[in-house]
Amino acid sequence: MRNNIQKRVSRFKWTGLFLSMIFLTVSSMAQIKISGKVANEKGDGISAATVTIKNSNSGTTGNDEGAYLLSTVLKAGKYTLVFSAIGYRSIEESVNITDAIDYRVNVQLKTDALGMDEVVLIGSSLTSKRKQLGNTINSVGGKQLQNAGSGNIGAALQGKVPGAQITQTSGDPAGSISVRMRGTSTIQGSSEPLYVIDGVIVSNATTNVTNPNVDAGARSEIGTNRMADINPNDIEKIDVIPGASASAIYGSRASNGVVLITTKRGKAGQMKIDFSTGIILNSLRQRVYISKYGKQFGSAALRLGNISNGPGATLSYTRPDGALRTLSTDIVDVTRYDYQDNIFQKGLGTDNFLSIGGGTEKTKYYFSGGYFKNEGIIKNTDFRRYNLKTRVEHNFNKYITLLAGIAYTNSFANEKPNGNVFWSPINSVNITNNIFNINQKDAAGNNVAVEATRVNPLSVIEDMKLTQAVNRTISDLQLKIKPVAGLNIDYILGLDNFSQEGRNYIKRPAYAAGFEGTGYVANVLINTALINNDINISYQTNFKKISSLTSAGFSHQYQKITGVAADGRDLLNGITTINAATASTINTRYTDDVRQVFGGYVQQTFGFDNIIFVTAAGRIDGSTTFPKDTRTYFYPKVSGSFNFSDAKFWAASSVSKWVNSGRIRASWGQAGNLTGISSYGRFDSYLASNINGIATYNADPSLGNALVEPERASELEVGTDLSFFNNKLGLVFTVYSKKIIENSLLVQRNLAPSSGGTSRFENVGNLTNKGWELGLTVNPVDKNNFKWNIYGSVNRNKNLVTASSQVTPIFLNNALGANSFTVIAGQPVGAFFGNYFRRDASNNIALDAAGRPIAETTTGITLATKVIGSPNPDWILSLNNSFDYKKLNFSFLFDGALGQDVFNADRRTRQGVGFGDYAEREVKGEIPRGYIFSIYNTEEWRLESGSYIKLREVSLSYTLPAFSKLIKSAAVSLVGRNLISFDSYDGYDPETNAGGNSSALRGIDFGNVPIPRTFQLTFRASF
Repeated sequence: MRNNIQKRVSRFKWTGLFLSMIFLTVSSMAQIKISGKVANEKGDGISAATVTIKNSNSGTTGNDEGAYLLSTVLKAGKYTLVFSAIGYRSIEESVNITDAIDYRVNVQLKTDALGMDEVVLIGSSLTSKRKQLGNTINSVGGKQLQNAGSGNIGAALQGKVPGAQITQTSGDPAGSISVRMRGTSTIQGSSEPLYVIDGVIVSNATTNVTNPNVDAGARSEIGTNRMADINPNDIEKIDVIPGASASAIYGSRASNGVVLITTKRGKAGQMKIDFSTGIILNSLRQRVYISKYGKQFGSAALRLGNISNGPGATLSYTRPDGALRTLSTDIVDVTRYDYQDNIFQKGLGTDNFLSIGGGTEKTKYYFSGGYFKNEGIIKNTDFRRYNLKTRVEHNFNKYITLLAGIAYTNSFANEKPNGNVFWSPINSVNITNNIFNINQKDAAGNNVAVEATRVNPLSVIEDMKLTQAVNRTISDLQLKIKPVAGLNIDYILGLDNFSQEGRNYIKRPAYAAGFEGTGYVANVLINTALINNDINISYQTNFKKISSLTSAGFSHQYQKITGVAADGRDLLNGITTINAATASTINTRYTDDVRQVFGGYVQQTFGFDNIIFVTAAGRIDGSTTFPKDTRTYFYPKVSGSFNFSDAKFWAASSVSKWVNSGRIRASWGQAGNLTGISSYGRFDSYLASNINGIATYNADPSLGNALVEPERASELEVGTDLSFFNNKLGLVFTVYSKKIIENSLLVQRNLAPSSGGTSRFENVGNLTNKGWELGLTVNPVDKNNFKWNIYGSVNRNKNLVTASSQVTPIFLNNALGANSFTVIAGQPVGAFFGNYFRRDASNNIALDAAGRPIAETTTGITLATKVIGSPNPDWILSLNNSFDYKKLNFSFLFDGALGQDVFNADRRTRQGVGFGDYAEREVKGEIPRGYIFSIYNTEEWRLESGSYIKLREVSLSYTLPAFSKLIKSAAVSLVGRNLISFDSYDGYDPETNAGGNSSALRGIDFGNVPIPRTFQLTFRASF
């Protein structure tokens, strides 16, 4: 009993002592308010400046006038305040907390034209000042995206990221976007960068669920990529790492670069409400030439009169390939129509957004909702997207912070068959001689037939129903622990889960048609789940003038993709589901793809006197996609940065008077690409079939490879950042060399019959991208309420496949069915390969006696072939000008690509069916009869210069004067996109690709929807 009493007394003693300690600690803490103004060198307030207490979770953001208020709980002592703002150099100021409650600290920030003090994201939860990095990293602010006049973040980035080729491959309402950082870096897999949103690796897959009956080639990636699900209004900032320098954090997946997206979150202070609403108008920017000349050869009903045998008076012509035609020379009257009037429209749309954010130093919140609707320029097409997002941050104490976020997207698209088929809206026009009145109806009100084997263009618009529905959730739960000063432990659990449902119905036409003439129906359902687990630990400390940052981490991603597809033909009338198809035509498929990616890294950065920084890192990564013996590799990185303008000797030099800041940097690293093969591509497999009604198996002729390896790339970049003339001019220059190493380039190699299969994935080649990037920032005027800012960039890249004869050549399957797209050693990826014209002594196309071009031959009637062009641009450039006068802003952006070719299949087709410009000239006798037939099968004639410079964006905005106490600020803006294209292309737009987002199939124009001209009028307000 006595022992029990002693134990209880002892417990009370310790409990009392513990409570006393808590009381003393709490009594030593007090609610402190620190306020002041953050101004520029002129004394004008800086909008949205950030004020934080160093090595703590406490911070705030200033208002538009630069005033800030930081309210937090602190005990007595000396603290360091860090002041920063975009475009200015950050500074630190000390504040000594005593027994007072209110403290005032005013500061002035100096202009930082190069953003060297800007904090950028370099990993899932790791940040760094730009000046500490040896590699290039480009940043784009959320306001730049909002003012781009596009609901797609990829399109909004066009012209804003040096070294990136960002193209819109289709003018569909959702607008598929292709992004290439420093050239194409693979053949078999994806060249798209890795996307990370709030620390969570997300999918940007391009999956075709609305055109499963379209064979665009195994290497094509047609459809909408999934960045279309993200609302640009929710984005705070995007940091882009273009090369293998990201290997320390994302080694096995970083060879194509990394796009790190930070979304908006609540800030401590008064609740803020942002609202915007806009109206969108889309229209066709440029029509192709359609002849209305009322004549044609042969007869009024002659099909393909320019390239086929005809009646009446004729002449005979034999091409060098031996093809003979008896061409009509009689000319008859016809009535011609412009079918573009029947398929194009002016599309309307709207973009609406509402967000609510705020909170205290303890708890911050952010909620948002968006509704986006966009009608296409093709009739009966549109894209609708709903976005809901919430993010909550709670500081339990100065040691532990918990963040949670969830973003939900629901989208629905009405589509039409895309390019690559003769019954797409564009191609239904291109392949039909325009002598038919397609608006006629039969007695039952159905569309009537045009020429044999062709589909009435109105049937494509009215009788083909293709829809895509997407439901997507991106969620994250993040725990941040700071147990001691300088030590940070971050854990991130992320989930990206979405489904794509495609429904396709092509009504059985009332007339005989060659393409899907009995009707077609299909249903496709794809489910994707990505689960991410990341842990990052970093420790920062100082040893007098030497700073040290040590980081380490581990990540694991589980990915599962399942798909079910069923389609059928020969439909019963009146039924739109798969039940309408004849049983013998129904085809069902199921896919199941599971893979895991795992790895860990260590990174060490030393800094000396905030002038010299050196970083070394290494990552070990593995993927279950590859065999156990080859799946795990080491990816190293080394980088350095010398900020010579911060050194004492520089301040004393005369050069510093006109060179304000500068540094030299270099970085080398290795990274990988895991997209080259499927999760089970390393295995031999079997295909189900039946013999005499009995189920059986057949060996898949595509063999497995137990020794296949992931692609690995090595990159070296060297550069400098300089600012001149009181920060009026900023220059960022980088030279890089990126290459696939150790013959790890993946190709699907054709095999000899004796091998027992037709092909196999093998590592048999290398690939290089070499080039340079130049970015310029100029501020010519900043006085008397007027500012003029200029930003420009130029990138030069040379792409080359370097490999043994094992990889030469690879002909890339495509919808055109021609071997015109190849991979050849010594040439760039996707080089155009084909027959060509004979040349005379002056290198002009040789002509026969009648003036018709002559195709080159080797012997007899065998046409000679060679590499005739490349889809890869030599130059990528952009130029942006922004003018501010008081509350008015005007800006315009030019964006372009020079030196690439486009394989224009549509141009050729228009001439053959009889309504192109060459066809009209031949009927008029301006070129000899048989001219079109002489060039029709010569691939060189289909190539055109794809060089263009576009007036990508023009923006005019005005900040409205205060007209209500409830409204803090309001503005109205008008933005135009893709207004003018400076090019010589004989088509809708040289910025196009029927291969979609394919790495190898590029620069193909075959029935693609052109990119529309867009105007958007938007009203924004903050409450």
